[in-house]
Amino acid sequence: MKLTQVPDMGFLKKNKWLLAPLLAVFFLLLSTPQEAKAQGGGRVVQLSGFVALGDSLYGVAAVSVYVPGTNRGTFTNEYGFFSLPVLAGDSIVFSGLGYKKQYLKIPKTYSSQSYSIIMQMQEEATELPTVEVFPWPTERDFRQAVLAVKLPDQGRSNAAKNLDPELLAELFRITPMDAGANFNVWNQQNVRGIEQQNMVPTVSPFAVLKLIDMIKKGEFKNKK
Repeated sequence: MKLTQVPDMGFLKKNKWLLAPLLAVFFLLLSTPQEAKAQGGGRVVQLSGFVALGDSLYGVAAVSVYVPGTNRGTFTNEYGFFSLPVLAGDSIVFSGLGYKKQYLKIPKTYSSQSYSIIMQMQEEATELPTVEVFPWPTERDFRQAVLAVKLPDQGRSNAAKNLDPELLAELFRITPMDAGANFNVWNQQNVRGIEQQNMVPTVSPFAVLKLIDMIKKGEFKNKK
């Protein structure tokens, strides 16, 4: 099939009377010359069309055109045109971000090989709830608001209970160490072992003086 170049949209806006003949030529080129049937026996219909914004001539790009529950679907091009093979009896959905969904039903008794439409999409404004990110005008007002917060009595009692020294000591005793704490203990033990191995033995000066005095007195000779 020979492709036809789409004319400049700015030219079409100035000459709106040319749109209808161009659409007719476009749909005629997309029509299949022979009758086709799907494997299940349903008639294949070449659905082609133009998706416009409301009743204007502005084409809507990137509109999803698909048959729910199947793998048949496509998107409109940058000018709003699309072409999709469907079956007689299919329900087609037109969906686009910021637009209301539109639906099209191909009659089961439709006998032609092509189906041409102009789908008008309607804008859908989505209002998001108002979010007050920082209701205080200054940081000083924020601090004062935090200091003025009054906790309920139940919250205070729970906080006092959780901070009880005896309870914290018991938790420290029975809570197993995690991987990081185990590594720290192992590392400290290895460092201490290395320090003990490299430790130079020290001699008391009093012991040295006592040894010299014993030598002078000849105590070692008497023992021999």
